Amino acid sequence: MNQPSSAAGHNQPDRLPQFFALIWRAAQKDEDFDPQEFEKRIPRLMEWLRELREQGHLVACGGGGFVEHAGGLTIIRAADVDEALRLSAGSPMNEIGQTDLMVWDTYFANLVVERDF
Repeated sequence: MNQPSSAAGHNQPDRLPQFFALIWRAAQKDEDFDPQEFEKRIPRLMEWLRELREQGHLVACGGGGFVEHAGGLTIIRAADVDEALRLSAGSPMNEIGQTDLMVWDTYFANLVVERDF
């Protein structure tokens, strides 16, 4: 599991909400990937996600993929980087891949861009 290079994970009252993106990537490329190994971990994955939700950490989750690898994204709330790393270590998908942690500072703004036509 890779830890982000900055210590930006600490929440500060004068900052906007901070979330953590757990980005999972399968160790094997698609042509070598064993979907049965993935599928047999789904019940434990669902339990891990349920626990995150019950503890108030889960924001969103979903599957997907990279160009040549299966993948997934789980967005969580955590007090800091250390807690986010601890929570992400519970995913059974780490047994067949790697989870990288991205500190995601969120910003809200008026997204209207004025233009002269």
